[in-house]
Amino acid sequence: MFSKSSQLFTSLAAVTVLVTGCGGKKPPPEPLPEVCTGTTALDVLPGVYPNAVELSGTDALEVAVLGNATLDARTLDPATASLSDPDGSAPSVSAETTLREEDVNGDGQVDAVLRFPRPTLVERGVLHAEVSRLKLDAKTHSGVEVSGCDRAQASDHLLARLPAPTGLYAVGTTTFHWVDTSREEEFSEAKRDKRELMVRVWYPATSQLRAQPAPYFLVRREGIAQMTGGNFDTPARTLDFVHAHAVAEAPLAADARFPVILFSPGAGFSPTFYTSLLEELASHGYVVVATSHTYTTGAVIFPDGRYAPNTEDPGGLFGTPFLDTTVADLRFVLSQVRALDAGDASGRFTGKLDLERIGVFGHSIGGAASTLVCQQEPGVRACSNIDGTFQGSWEKGIGQPFLLVHTQAADDGTHRSFIKDRRARVYEVSVSQSGHLTFSDMPLLLELMRSYNSKVTADTLETGALAPAERAAAITRAWVLAFADETVKGGGESPLLQGGSGDYPEVTLKVHSR
Repeated sequence: MFSKSSQLFTSLAAVTVLVTGCGGKKPPPEPLPEVCTGTTALDVLPGVYPNAVELSGTDALEVAVLGNATLDARTLDPATASLSDPDGSAPSVSAETTLREEDVNGDGQVDAVLRFPRPTLVERGVLHAEVSRLKLDAKTHSGVEVSGCDRAQASDHLLARLPAPTGLYAVGTTTFHWVDTSREEEFSEAKRDKRELMVRVWYPATSQLRAQPAPYFLVRREGIAQMTGGNFDTPARTLDFVHAHAVAEAPLAADARFPVILFSPGAGFSPTFYTSLLEELASHGYVVVATSHTYTTGAVIFPDGRYAPNTEDPGGLFGTPFLDTTVADLRFVLSQVRALDAGDASGRFTGKLDLERIGVFGHSIGGAASTLVCQQEPGVRACSNIDGTFQGSWEKGIGQPFLLVHTQAADDGTHRSFIKDRRARVYEVSVSQSGHLTFSDMPLLLELMRSYNSKVTADTLETGALAPAERAAAITRAWVLAFADETVKGGGESPLLQGGSGDYPEVTLKVHSR
């Protein structure tokens, strides 16, 4: 994932081993099955987020069971309700005998608020210093079983809170499982497997003031697989303490068609590790479609529970088929985006995607692949390579505006050649004190990770020296957004791209005209 050619493979392997535990050769063991399989939504401490619990409190802990079209929460029998820590072995604690009816999340459905004695929860070990989730089990008066989980943590526990999006829109998030029936799966031992992809979408949403944001990783086991291998060796619950802003399955904002940005992550990395950037883009009116490239960008768990670990080595300087598969994935996703606009089964995106305004952005190998997608898809309006070494047929150039971001210390010959032989305007952004993973969420997560494993440092993660950590996110978000607004959305010239550094003295901009 490094942009400096002479160090690329060594650095990539080190970071991939650290994060995935595999380095492209020996995948980590499959995460244990999820114990919170209930489908009922909960809200610990209704109206509060994050759910920070004071362990010394003597009052009752409130937990809301959220009603929906299939569950009338008023039918819940409080005598059957209990609360437990799904990640521990502590005995559960029963609820008080009465419940309160209230619409706690403002969705028009009545919810049931249960109360649990806080001192008993602490005494029995359900609430403790490292608690990250709580599980509720209950039945309705007719005997229907109800079960669900929600995040909760001790009030003094360290949290990693991603910077709030700055756009006018709230942010929603959802996932799609797409199968490319035209391609055999090259990285699977099974015969005749077709290429399967999980795609996560961040999008402009209608504000839901009382709705809780989704977990950082929508599928918790994928996050566990990323964090518990190799030299990381952090607890499975680590990413439960990361708080983002997107609300799962929120209604799409009721505007006209939205421009689309396809995003491709670096090798060994899930798209989730770019949430701060992708939420920011969505809040400014973009539908961001981020691809998990199966077997190459972190663990993937399909909707039926099948586990696809990160197994593939980039092979030196990102040789084929690694790169070719990434490019083919993105082109397939682009075709699926067009189909989604024509007819989304949920109705959310039907007729809402502006297919005339599409950009393809990526980090590291994702940036290299994005370049080739622009080359092969002339209908794409703009592309961005964030700190990736160009690979494949990049020398042929592309005809779209291009954002090239790299560390100031980078000495990448492919970057220099790409600029020299450009066929369209290139905005070259160099960031001082940055590392390869400055442009991901990793600087924001570093302190939390380090609290569990002292081996995790800015050097081992290549997150750079920008301080505070929010500074790295602010720079990445500002420059990528400015480029998207000017070239993809077509919103006119951005002052940030016309020679000024704004409030970012760490950034050096060079505009290379056509």
